[in-house]
Amino acid sequence: MINLLTMQRKDYTLSLLHRRMPRSKIGRFQVMALLQAARYYLLNEDINKAESFGLNRAIFYAWAKRSGGKPRRRYAAGAATPSMPTPSKSIERVGNEAAYITESGLFTIGDEVQRPEDYDREIAQRIEPFIPYREAWKASLNYLKTFPKEILLDQRQFYEKVYLPVRDHFDEVAKRFSKSGGLENMLS
Repeated sequence: MINLLTMQRKDYTLSLLHRRMPRSKIGRFQVMALLQAARYYLLNEDINKAESFGLNRAIFYAWAKRSGGKPRRRYAAGAATPSMPTPSKSIERVGNEAAYITESGLFTIGDEVQRPEDYDREIAQRIEPFIPYREAWKASLNYLKTFPKEILLDQRQFYEKVYLPVRDHFDEVAKRFSKSGGLENMLS
């Protein structure tokens, strides 16, 4: 009986270890957020709004993938037709893409504001085990600089020509682009 318990404990321990082992690559969500943040930064030169925008767009694309882009219908009590709340936030456009923005200047989805500290927690800290975040940031800026501004301003072209080709192997992009250009050349 002790052997059986020991075996069960070993299996349980192995199961726990397996769950805690880091993935072998950066997740697609993190790649999308990083590239979207770098996109915004190159176009607008505001790091806090760039991090907010990056996280906002990653959340939006994840939602669109899960839901097929169809908003959930909300019915008011006793109503036969769906009622949609009227947005009280402003809209900011990045090229042909629009996102809600709060009075404080940060992007939002619903009542959830995407703050720079959320970006740090959800994106930067999850990239760090694979690539130092500063290196990943520098690589994303240098990678995006290889595209014409028209592609950065177009939602579909950005997704298809910038994100899709690298979403599953951003580590290769980081190796290739983190060395080209110093910090002083980021926006030139």
